[in-house]
Amino acid sequence: MPKTSFPYSEDILQWVWNEQLFDTEHLQTECGKRLCILNPGLLNQSDGPDFKHSKILIDDIEWNGSVELHLKSKGWKQHNHHRDSQYNNVILHVVVESDPLTVTTKSQHTPYTLNLLPYLHSDLEKFLSNINSSKLLPCAANLNYISKDVFEQQINKAHHEYLEKKVQDFLHFYTPGISQSLAWKHALIISVFDGFGISKNRQAMQGLAHQLLKYDYSSIQELQDKAYKFAFGKKFAFGKNAVSHWNYKGCRPNAHPAKRIKTATLFMDAILQTPFNNFLEENVFTLWSVWCKKFGVYKAGHPKILFATVFLPALYFLGTLYCSKKLLNTVNNEWDSYKAPIPKILVSKFEQLDISPSVYQKKLGAMHQLNHYCRQKKCSECLVLKKVISS
Repeated sequence: MPKTSFPYSEDILQWVWNEQLFDTEHLQTECGKRLCILNPGLLNQSDGPDFKHSKILIDDIEWNGSVELHLKSKGWKQHNHHRDSQYNNVILHVVVESDPLTVTTKSQHTPYTLNLLPYLHSDLEKFLSNINSSKLLPCAANLNYISKDVFEQQINKAHHEYLEKKVQDFLHFYTPGISQSLAWKHALIISVFDGFGISKNRQAMQGLAHQLLKYDYSSIQELQDKAYKFAFGKKFAFGKNAVSHWNYKGCRPNAHPAKRIKTATLFMDAILQTPFNNFLEENVFTLWSVWCKKFGVYKAGHPKILFATVFLPALYFLGTLYCSKKLLNTVNNEWDSYKAPIPKILVSKFEQLDISPSVYQKKLGAMHQLNHYCRQKKCSECLVLKKVISS
């Protein structure tokens, strides 16, 4: 490991501390005292020091408190920890910097300082340098380190996280100021419009849904006429004369806003016309396929994706709203078994890992893994990296 720098993020440093990926037998504070870590502490997800409830020995004297980590010791003052009483109980300041500065708390206590650079494992250096330089998947250059079982666990973890994320997305559209049943239907409609706006017209489609929900209509034709009027103006222009907030760049015919709006209004009408109690029935999943057949989009890939990313999260929220464990379990089972028609090109990066395609193909968690973990290089939160040293 470089002796003068640590060219990685503070998240990675927190992971290194949490997993104790360094020589823990010969630690010394900057003032030359022997240090033994009895408990690294619990990672703090809120305000205050990075790790709480830590326990260390300094020359055989036990200290209990918090541990704060920074890449550079100057981060202590830059983050105003010296003026924040939450940091008064910090017993150890961990840095990756030679000749770090001494810091003090608001109560004028001076925590011990530990520079981790001399103690970091050499095999960790190789792994992290590959992650930092990789232009593909962060772990693509570390194939020898990757456990197939752990990778599958991580995909499953990401799969369940993605459902939670989509439920939160749905909740964003839920307006509690009206009856629960109507608020849920409206949120589902806005979610459907949002889904049909992917990827370039989501905001415009959301706005259109909000606008349409303000008005009554007597027929599906009247609803679609209103939608086209609100979206494109009185001339219902679908081309160059359309309102400027629609993005047509690289737009395939099936993804053209005019076609997406037509399909979205069909779903809107179906949702509004369906008795609310039907959404609480055991065979509720069949509603989506019935609608798709009726609208002539049963074989289309996009509505199949929206079944999982919009309809299932909406039903999960409904189960939570009405404390229906049966509905929640049914949604979870459907989510776990559902094979989403994800284009292979979107998950082709995983082919670098020599992992069976059955682990990630047609699984929405694979997309969440790529977008939330791999592309953001949040390796310290990934089971693959968490297990790499110990496996």
